[in-house]
Amino acid sequence: MFNNSETLLQKLTTEMLVNVASFLDLASILQFSLTGKPYSHLIKDELLFKQLNERDFRVSEKSPEQTWLDVYKQLNVKDVAITDTSSQPAAAPQPSTQPSVPDATQPAINTTEITPSTNQFTAQETATDACPHFEPLTDFAREVKKILFKSEESYLCDLCSNNPATYLSMHHDDHTGACLSCLSQPLDGQQAHFPIQLELVTGDLYCFKCNPGKPRKLDGARDGQAIQDTIDYIRESESMEDLEKRRKTEQALYVQELRREDMSLKHYLVEKQWGRTWMSFRTREGAPLPTKITQSRLSRSNGTLDPNIRLPMDKYRPSPETHGDIVSEKLWRYLAKAYGVQGRAYSEDDIIAPEYARIRVYVDDYKKSIHLYP
Repeated sequence: MFNNSETLLQKLTTEMLVNVASFLDLASILQFSLTGKPYSHLIKDELLFKQLNERDFRVSEKSPEQTWLDVYKQLNVKDVAITDTSSQPAAAPQPSTQPSVPDATQPAINTTEITPSTNQFTAQETATDACPHFEPLTDFAREVKKILFKSEESYLCDLCSNNPATYLSMHHDDHTGACLSCLSQPLDGQQAHFPIQLELVTGDLYCFKCNPGKPRKLDGARDGQAIQDTIDYIRESESMEDLEKRRKTEQALYVQELRREDMSLKHYLVEKQWGRTWMSFRTREGAPLPTKITQSRLSRSNGTLDPNIRLPMDKYRPSPETHGDIVSEKLWRYLAKAYGVQGRAYSEDDIIAPEYARIRVYVDDYKKSIHLYP
């Protein structure tokens, strides 16, 4: 019965979800948005907050530069903490007469606290306390992060593969999703986590290096306009232009992958037919978005990788008679988060057994092929 109810809920359109949420108090809306990625948009949905402003404060007008979410924040005087869901289920909402829009994250791990942010800073405080670890992103990189933030796919932490990923790396060429538990573990050298992380539910930015063990929420007033611009861009409501932007962004990602020469990265297999659908979307105006990545033609009936498949042996030459394509871990992490994966993901880790010796040759030759060209 539960599975049937969940299926019916997932079939609701965004408009229907907003209408349902408009009858809830804010604490309940917050908990609802934390139950899964498909509902996370509710806590920042402009149409919903317009209705909430009218319902709770009788306010139906705002200035053009304001969002309905900003208006609601200004009219509230209390704070509601968001509980991190990476290691435990969200707690039931507590009774509240008039809770406010969430402004900070309180992790479930007892030893980790998030340093609160405030909008009241002096000029001297802004100059001395601004986060030094934030690196402004190019328009291309910001669009990539926005696509992944808007994606309705949920996925496990790339680091431990146990907890749900609740943060996304803001490094321009890394799309690692991680849980709070993994990010809270100090690492040195090349293994160190990128300090700036995007919280996937709220769209807030946190620095995990300013105060080790205490992720600090970044604020435009204290940390600089570039940070506020990045947050606003990622949270921006979807528009008719988004699909065309995504088409161009993913074509640029593909070109970036072609030029990538770091063969020390782990590589993954993508089913050929899905790869063709993705190519059509990238290169043909009006082509629809691909569905989930399907791997059925790469697998046996028991779900393991089929040792009889054919793969390309040259990175730069078309291989139409193959069953799959080979992509780096960096591109795979984007594709898996943006589109989702139906079935298993297959990587170099799956071709160690003796029966995969032929596939190992394919992958090794593919990696060596970059040295055949000037």
